[in-house]
Amino acid sequence: MLRARLWYGPAGHATGVDRIARYLRGPLGCTLDMQERKRNGRWGPEIDLRAPVRAHVILSRGLEVSGEGADLVSRLPADAPEKLAKRLAHATARLEFHDPRDGRFFPGAGVARSVLFPLAYAVGGMVEDIDNGRLFYFPFPEPEGVMVRLKRSLDEVRMVLGLR
Repeated sequence: MLRARLWYGPAGHATGVDRIARYLRGPLGCTLDMQERKRNGRWGPEIDLRAPVRAHVILSRGLEVSGEGADLVSRLPADAPEKLAKRLAHATARLEFHDPRDGRFFPGAGVARSVLFPLAYAVGGMVEDIDNGRLFYFPFPEPEGVMVRLKRSLDEVRMVLGLR
């Protein structure tokens, strides 16, 4: 059963299952197996997470992802950040996290979040928890130029000196 989706793209659209698996194994320290499975009449690689959480992970790309992302945008609350709606509307890929064959994946649990959230940040994506309908968004920090850093530094000096 589908429990969570990680939406991303278009920048990370080319990020494939092998690269996701390397990131899960490396920095996140997950134990996993790669499988070739037939889905929708085609064979493709999928990830079976073994530890610290158990889940079956499937990569989806294409027009259906963009369409479902646009549908999700239409259901966002009016006060949702504009950047969230924009990124979700432009999503071209997603990772789907399903229950493993021998248990249940709980996306709201702390250990699951310790995998989902860093992965979402790494691909510039957002996590949708299917169980409770929540969407978690991890914006990249805005790039700052030299002038912005200089102005912030001068403002701090003025505050310390008591100048206005």
